[in-house]
Amino acid sequence: MQVKEKPGKPHRAHPAVPDDLQPGHVLVTLEDEYTNLEREVRRFRGDEEGLMDEFRPFRLMHGVYGQRQENTQMIRVKLPYGGVSADQMDAFAVFAEKYSGYRRGHITTRENFQFHFVDLDDVPEVMRLLASVGVTTREACGNTVRNVTGCPYAGTCSDEVFDATPYLAAYARHMLRNPICQRLPRKWKTAFSSCASDCAGTPFHDLGLIAKVKQENGREVRGFELRVGGGLSTMPRLADVIYDFVPVENGEYIRAAEAMLRVFDREGGLPNFLRKNMLKARVKFLIKEIGLDEFRRQVEEELAQPWAKEPLDMEALIQLAPEGPTAGEPPRNGHRPAPEFERWRETNVRPQRQEGYVAVTVTVPLGNLSPEQFRGLAEVMRRFSGGAARTQPNQNLVLRWVRGDALPALHAELTALSLGAAEAGLIADVVACPGTDSCKMGITSSQGVGYALRDAILEMGIDDPLVREIPIKVSACPNGCGQHVLGGIGLQGSSFKAGQTDIPCYDVFLGGGNYIGGGKYGTRVTRVPAKRMPEAVAKIIRTYQGERREGERFLEYVDRVGPKYFDPLLQELKKVGPISQNIDVYMDWGKEELFQVIRGEGECAL
Repeated sequence: MQVKEKPGKPHRAHPAVPDDLQPGHVLVTLEDEYTNLEREVRRFRGDEEGLMDEFRPFRLMHGVYGQRQENTQMIRVKLPYGGVSADQMDAFAVFAEKYSGYRRGHITTRENFQFHFVDLDDVPEVMRLLASVGVTTREACGNTVRNVTGCPYAGTCSDEVFDATPYLAAYARHMLRNPICQRLPRKWKTAFSSCASDCAGTPFHDLGLIAKVKQENGREVRGFELRVGGGLSTMPRLADVIYDFVPVENGEYIRAAEAMLRVFDREGGLPNFLRKNMLKARVKFLIKEIGLDEFRRQVEEELAQPWAKEPLDMEALIQLAPEGPTAGEPPRNGHRPAPEFERWRETNVRPQRQEGYVAVTVTVPLGNLSPEQFRGLAEVMRRFSGGAARTQPNQNLVLRWVRGDALPALHAELTALSLGAAEAGLIADVVACPGTDSCKMGITSSQGVGYALRDAILEMGIDDPLVREIPIKVSACPNGCGQHVLGGIGLQGSSFKAGQTDIPCYDVFLGGGNYIGGGKYGTRVTRVPAKRMPEAVAKIIRTYQGERREGERFLEYVDRVGPKYFDPLLQELKKVGPISQNIDVYMDWGKEELFQVIRGEGECAL
């Protein structure tokens, strides 16, 4: 059955909306910003020491983040709802190939792309490359409203209340370059979900919005439940419901969000409560201090001000290019499907609510893509998914509007790109932040242990469906960019001393609730040397398999026995012995030197 696309509304001019609406073109890019950045880079190069404190926030505002390695930068590309086009993937290939010393791009748990080991002098040219395909890095870092994430299946899911994507785009457009969002006490992370399954994970965001509808005077009114004050890191906290229902009409949900930002910016009326300690400057700490009722009272006070009565041009702000299938006949596979095809279809493919179409998750190991894979995926997107895709928080890529009868051909193409693995969202699909490969805050090589765990799990050949569904998430430090507290098995980078020597290790968390359903954080169990983590994970799996009740899922088992039950079971793995007899355990994954804790300050907290 062919889907008849509704004709898109004529585009209305609005300064926050790109003139040329195409898939992936959500935010406006400005040449003046790149010209200014180029000038400031030259000025900084003339007096690096003297201008550092002035240049750093300017650089961060433009998505340029300093790495632990001297004279190298990380560039973060802002992708609202993870939307990306084939042309943008081609540009990312050029970026990774020409400007990234790592020769790769990385999908983050915030649905962005990051590129590492970029020379500061190349940054203006990189910005122009990105602008040529309609993407910006503006406010992807710093104390701003960060990338706004959403469910990658929005618009195609049979359970959704309505597609939140256009309203997400309107929110992101309104906040970008908004004066209130330029120097917040700390960053502000937002997620939109289109249904109660909450794939975007609203409970652990500063602001979360879940689609709802209600009947008023015989008509259906769209709106959002608003949750505020969630977060991960060193004080995981579930967001509170501040409003059960705020209409989308007239942009009321955007005004409510802006009012919260204004209260946050003035620190809830407690001068210097947040800004005096940037490590505790998130809105969750403010709500803990003044209480949700007082926070709501101040929000209502803001909403009574004249600024909140100014109309928003929602008809323009929600405009997006329509997504749909590639025109013409679906590509066919000239050969018999590979032996792995059926398993891949089972794990990586889900039906859309539009008959005859499916959404396909491309398993991207640890979120890393080479230039060749970027280019290959761009062509795949053009041939199979209408030239568009979406990233997801599990560091994978989702192709939507794929014809069901094109799946064998698609799988063959992905396999040729080394992206055809049948494990999306399962135990071998390990999530990991960049770690000490590049991050100043990292303690351990989260990427190294992530690849080691992936290889070990694949070698185990696990067919047990209850084991395969256990998510593993790795963060290199307590800040939790790998979202380890959400993993069934979560690992947080840390260290301990054997004599005078540092040992790389991980704090093991068990029982996190992942995304679907949300609302549950893992509990710290014990600390295990980094090189022993594959053994530790294998032991956790074997213990669970041997002791679970009929049909008992891993999180249910952990709840029943208690997370600390595993501490004595892992005690033997903690013994490291003298360095002369076991030097390997004194080194981190992928490193050839003895481990040292070398940790700087995260730039956003300076």
